[in-house]
Amino acid sequence: MKSVLKKILYSAVLTSVVLLPSACEIKPISELTADDGIARLRGLHKDESWERLVQEVNEYRSRYPYSQYASEAELLQADAYFKTNRYPECIANYDDFLRRNPNHSQADFALYRIAKSYDLQSPDDVDREQAITQKSMDKYKELLNRFPKSTFTTESVERLAQLKRRLAQHHLFIANFYWKKDIWHAALTHFLRVADGFSEFSDLQTEALSKAAQAYLKLAEQLERNPRSDALSFYRSRTPAELKQKSSQLLERKKALSGGQSQEPINKEG
Repeated sequence: MKSVLKKILYSAVLTSVVLLPSACEIKPISELTADDGIARLRGLHKDESWERLVQEVNEYRSRYPYSQYASEAELLQADAYFKTNRYPECIANYDDFLRRNPNHSQADFALYRIAKSYDLQSPDDVDREQAITQKSMDKYKELLNRFPKSTFTTESVERLAQLKRRLAQHHLFIANFYWKKDIWHAALTHFLRVADGFSEFSDLQTEALSKAAQAYLKLAEQLERNPRSDALSFYRSRTPAELKQKSSQLLERKKALSGGQSQEPINKEG
């Protein structure tokens, strides 16, 4: 009798152990209510369970596309992408959010995160392509224009200035690259871009004006030697005298920029 009772008790315990996992199994978020689902997503965000959060948001948005919490879920997912350095996905999510919610209370935050995501992907080295730097600058500018009183204004202004200087240095790098190869028309294009588009950086502008003035003289010399040279590009339509006049005008700008101090010799190599 005792042995039979022991077998019954053992069987009951074993059954309860086997059934325990299924009793504690977590329900798919698609089976939860919209309120319970967003609560789970908030919990995953608090616990920094980024990968699971991304997956759960996809299911939640599929199950409740018109929920009052849909925008919040989208922001939670975008934040998860940002925290895991998945910047292209982060940018895409915030872009979608802004298209659907242009006047949302967190629209400035979304725009800031887009600018920041581009910023974090942009190269520090000025000898590398800076197209993504320009994208970051454009988004910072958009943020400042649309939300001048945003809490992200100060940082955006600072980063915009730093990125703009990097872009100017990038153009100087390219200009000097062409300069060293005696490709004067290409060098001139980038020197003029710095001289005319980055006036807030007087040191870079001074260098650009000086080199651009010399490049005009080099082009004038080429034009005098060979008016039909392919290296002259559209400068073939100018006379040597006009190019020399352009050089003088740039040196006058440089002189004014330096407070009227004496300028360097016009034929000095830099």
